[in-house]
Amino acid sequence: MKTKDRIIQTALMLFNEEGESNVTTNHIADEMDISPGNLYYHYRSKDDIIWKIFLNYEKKIRTVLEQKDVNYASMQDMWNYLHAVFDVISEYRFLYRNLIQLMNRIEFLKRHFRHILALKSQTALTIMSHLADDGLLNADQQTIASLADQIALTATFWLNYSIAIYDDDFDEEKKLSHGIFHVIRLVAPFLTENDKALLDELSTQFL
Repeated sequence: MKTKDRIIQTALMLFNEEGESNVTTNHIADEMDISPGNLYYHYRSKDDIIWKIFLNYEKKIRTVLEQKDVNYASMQDMWNYLHAVFDVISEYRFLYRNLIQLMNRIEFLKRHFRHILALKSQTALTIMSHLADDGLLNADQQTIASLADQIALTATFWLNYSIAIYDDDFDEEKKLSHGIFHVIRLVAPFLTENDKALLDELSTQFL
């Protein structure tokens, strides 16, 4: 692996494990056993490293959110789809844990992350509109629009919430499953009775 890519990989690991604010470029260089000068040859600052990591995240989350082969009528497919979304969030969790600070500090990250949040809401809106059109979701457009924003909100801040309410040794996979469960629970009251039963079955399987 090229040094430039190793820097990004190492920085992401350290940011996730120790918190971005606690990690300096010297820490990254020490972890890699390279000189700070070698690191600065590839990236001029920590913010440049964060920006590259964010671009990787942005590409991955867009790929997941813009999937075209999801069967929206299947609760199992919906669960798997949301799991893919939460997997990306977990992989780049430092971005979510330090979201407000990073957005205030790095202007271009703020603009791009706002686009991601809008895409999350739009994707949720599209999915629920499909379900409503197919007679599987009983909600008007105003309710659907409100639910879409609530889903984007829950998905974005679930990680911080889970850190606050679960013990440090709580299973990470369970944290993701609980997040998915709460997202689907927002929609559950508007689903058909059959889909509600399928959701309860999935909850028993994964929670």
